[in-house]
Amino acid sequence: MKTLEIVLLFLILLFPMVDLVIEKFNFNNKNKESIKTILMLWSVTGFLFFSFFQGALSVKYSPIFPVTGWKAYLSISIFIALCIYIRYIISSIHKNKEVRAHILERFKEDDSVNEMLPDSRNEFLLFILLSVSAGICEELIYRWYLYNFIELQTNWMIAVIVSSFIFGIAHIYLGWRHVFKTSLIGVLLCGTYLFFESITVAIIIHILINVYSGTISYYAKKYDKPKP
Repeated sequence: MKTLEIVLLFLILLFPMVDLVIEKFNFNNKNKESIKTILMLWSVTGFLFFSFFQGALSVKYSPIFPVTGWKAYLSISIFIALCIYIRYIISSIHKNKEVRAHILERFKEDDSVNEMLPDSRNEFLLFILLSVSAGICEELIYRWYLYNFIELQTNWMIAVIVSSFIFGIAHIYLGWRHVFKTSLIGVLLCGTYLFFESITVAIIIHILINVYSGTISYYAKKYDKPKP
């Protein structure tokens, strides 16, 4: 194993502890917090790219898009269905006061997540950028690199479990309940990556999951405000 790969693994494993330390020095501003998180994610991903193009990683290049035609069409169908669903939810939030109340109540029960979700239009736009960054960076780090690295040392099943758990631990700043929940999402995303044999599909699914949370929160708050 080359030095760059050892450093990369150290960075990935150290990431949760860095997150916990940095969380103690919050900006008390959602936009600044989003920018901070984006920079952290791309710092590690940038080092991942650098190490890969230096030929220092054990893992090799994998297909970006599904190599099987029907899987490509299936993935596109899933993306379209998810986008339609998000649009339907926005419409339901707009029209139905009970839906808005239910969503707002659900997020209020979880302060750690609610603090991250957007309230204003500017926060919402930056949240979208954060969602895209997290989708790209975390899938490249945890699914493409870490999963394949662990699989080389063990087998695919252990690789799915361990890489997903480490992905969950990376969100420990949200609490242990979210570590478990995020680990399960990691298993789902890892399964998506393996089934479609494409990191791009996993990235887009990840982005849409993140966008969904921010979108329903933003529109629920927006339409719940009394009209002047």
